[in-house]
Amino acid sequence: MSNPRNGDTKPPCLPRNGLVKIPTQPNGLGSASITKGTPAVKNRLCQPSSVPAILSPALAHRSDLPIPSLASPLSLATLAGASSPPSASLVGLNTSEGSEQPSPERLPGSPSERQLAVDEKILNRLFWYFSACEKCVLAQVCKAWRRVLYQPKFWVGLTPVLHTKELYNILPGGEKEFVSLQGFAVRGFDGFCLVGVSDLDICEFIDNYPLSKKGVKSMSLKRSTITDAGLEVMLEQMQGVVRLELSGCNDFTEAGLWSSLNARITALSVSDCINVADDAIAAISQLLPNLTELNLQAYHVTDTALAYFTAKQGYTTHTLRLNSCWEITNHGVVNMVHSLPNLSVLSLSGCSKVTDDGVELVAENLRKLRSLDLSWCPRITDMALEYIACDLHKLEELVLDRCVRITDTGLSYLSTMSSLRSLYLRWCCQV
Repeated sequence: MSNPRNGDTKPPCLPRNGLVKIPTQPNGLGSASITKGTPAVKNRLCQPSSVPAILSPALAHRSDLPIPSLASPLSLATLAGASSPPSASLVGLNTSEGSEQPSPERLPGSPSERQLAVDEKILNRLFWYFSACEKCVLAQVCKAWRRVLYQPKFWVGLTPVLHTKELYNILPGGEKEFVSLQGFAVRGFDGFCLVGVSDLDICEFIDNYPLSKKGVKSMSLKRSTITDAGLEVMLEQMQGVVRLELSGCNDFTEAGLWSSLNARITALSVSDCINVADDAIAAISQLLPNLTELNLQAYHVTDTALAYFTAKQGYTTHTLRLNSCWEITNHGVVNMVHSLPNLSVLSLSGCSKVTDDGVELVAENLRKLRSLDLSWCPRITDMALEYIACDLHKLEELVLDRCVRITDTGLSYLSTMSSLRSLYLRWCCQV
């Protein structure tokens, strides 16, 4: 937003690892971050953008005109009248007591301009042009803007990221109080990413978030100390969860997966969890018959694990990503292609023991593939690309980063693939 004192444009946030970081507020909620689902969108989310001008009164009735193309002397800073009070809650429902927000009657300008500034029909169109971070800031301008911005439609596809230290307020007596999550509930968030949480934090979250029982569809736990008991309680209480991510969680075991996984889960991602091995894949295959997507990064998973998938998953599973599964060889690929013949997305990134013979098995048996990732597979040669070009006629994306034995000859085979849309050859030193 523009600073009324000097007119400089200042981005409301600084990007950090693709996440939007909101300045910390006294109530402990302000440092929550919100992120999109893909890395490319995460980066765009943090880019500072100029604030489009609001419609001038003369053009207020022209609803057919695109808002960003209209010039108007009325800026957002003018509408606000002053910067947001420092004690305003960024994600809660109400501002702190004693803080004062500008009302429409106190806004500068003519009555028509003041009316325009709070016209819900115009605001509903205008706010689509702002990033998630900018929307969080604009929600502090006045109650009218917050009422419009807190509609769930403005937050679809966004996931709040909450660190454990942001979940509690420190009371004057030194006691900790769990923060209010009502602001998230009003906006209808159905997915959360919790970082560094424990079993107790999970229980507090379930008790304090109004939509936790049925309304939360996606849960991501990163670098957390959740145990088998906490995982079981979470999936038992949160009956709506169908997408689960566990990353860097080293305190739960394979027994915890056996006791907690529920058939309603359709997408599972497990990475950097040291206790995940072949038995964990057995639990996943037997307990999740409706699994459509599995993302796995596990250094101790072997070829045996890929033989556990059942016939039901052969019909439902369309996405399998095996990243840095170092122990998987061509024998594991044999098990995989026979168990999951309907895959459309396959990643063997970092599976360094897979050779051209493994790629030949993939090409001959997985004819529905649209995306194939063979990055960081140093044993792949031009012969593998010939197999791909001959059999994978529906392939649209091929990733060959760090395939150091690929040459120009292999790329000549790919030139015959009319369906190929994206080809990645980063660090292919012989090309």
